[in-house]
Amino acid sequence: MKKLTSVLLGSAAATAMLLTPATAGSAQAGTARTSTETASTKAIAASAQAGLESDSISCSRPRGKWANYSWGEGNTSVTIYFNNQCSHKVSAKIMFVRKGSVGDKAAKYRCMTVNAHTKGKKKFYAAAYKPYSMTRVARCS
Repeated sequence: MKKLTSVLLGSAAATAMLLTPATAGSAQAGTARTSTETASTKAIAASAQAGLESDSISCSRPRGKWANYSWGEGNTSVTIYFNNQCSHKVSAKIMFVRKGSVGDKAAKYRCMTVNAHTKGKKKFYAAAYKPYSMTRVARCS
């Protein structure tokens, strides 16, 4: 019980540090975050607590916006949630790696295109694989 309490307190302290706003001193050093970045950081922290993983692709237009992706694994499928804040379509190549294997180079790739200013989800059937990363591509073929 003592170890569990210390682990929980440690993770709560780490979460509090992630959610702490920038101070005036850090703003002078040029590391101040915009409200969009702070909201994005909070969303990533919340998804990590919920067991979701996430990745983002930066927009060409407008600068400073992102196409955000998160996913949660099921037994035989993976649902990828997206929020495209860009003013253009974004195509992403998703790399799936084999579940539970360390150092295994076997990977599968899938592609998805998301329209501008849309939110939604897409289900992929990949029983022995899980999403690992998202990479921007010109278009899905």
